[in-house]
Amino acid sequence: MIDELQRIGLSKRESMAYVGLVELGLTTTGPLVKKTGISASKIYSILDKLISKGMVSVVTKEKTKHFSATNPERLLDYMANKRKEIEKQENEVRKLIPYLKEKRRENEENQNAEVAFGFEGFRNLVNKLIADAKPGDEYNFFSFYAKDPEKHKQVFEFYKKFDHVRNKKGLTVRGIIPDNIKHLVGKRRSAKICFVDFPVPTNTAICGNKVLFTPWEDETVTYLIYSKHLAKSFNEYFHSIFDGNYKKE
Repeated sequence: MIDELQRIGLSKRESMAYVGLVELGLTTTGPLVKKTGISASKIYSILDKLISKGMVSVVTKEKTKHFSATNPERLLDYMANKRKEIEKQENEVRKLIPYLKEKRRENEENQNAEVAFGFEGFRNLVNKLIADAKPGDEYNFFSFYAKDPEKHKQVFEFYKKFDHVRNKKGLTVRGIIPDNIKHLVGKRRSAKICFVDFPVPTNTAICGNKVLFTPWEDETVTYLIYSKHLAKSFNEYFHSIFDGNYKKE
């Protein structure tokens, strides 16, 4: 019986006290303490909780409190009230779900990372980089560069065609490119290009809250990182170089 009462939401001591009162009938706390083993210092607080739940009643005789269990059918009333409370809590949770889902989506966007291998994987992640970009959004890049540029001609050819895709989306495209690969880049009419003769991080592009890395030295691997903080940091560094070195051709 005690186990069943616990399953409907009573604590173990509440269950023991209630069963004890059912078996004892009207009684003071002394016999109840002796029967249940609950300490005298705890019994009154437990009985107060049962009274508030409508499961115990109290009468005073000769200035002494006597307790008794109420009609066992009050258990059904207790469960009905608990059910109403759960339904109310469920409704509150339902109201929270859209907010929590949105926050979860934002966190996923801000903290996720994807890795792809090979040229096709690279192309897929580059397209994801601008997938949700809007007209006027910035697309800033430190030019793709490899120790053996001839080995990655298809990448340079891809980016030349990719200019059309970015232009169609209405993106504001800016790039920083090392002087020593200027011949591989050619004219980029849809992008403002800044050529520099000092080291900069290459193979990196930033759009929105995403940063794309394409090391492509030891293996053909591409990383797409969703991070507001990282994107902001790279954009600030990009502009610290571009804004002071860009010369309109």
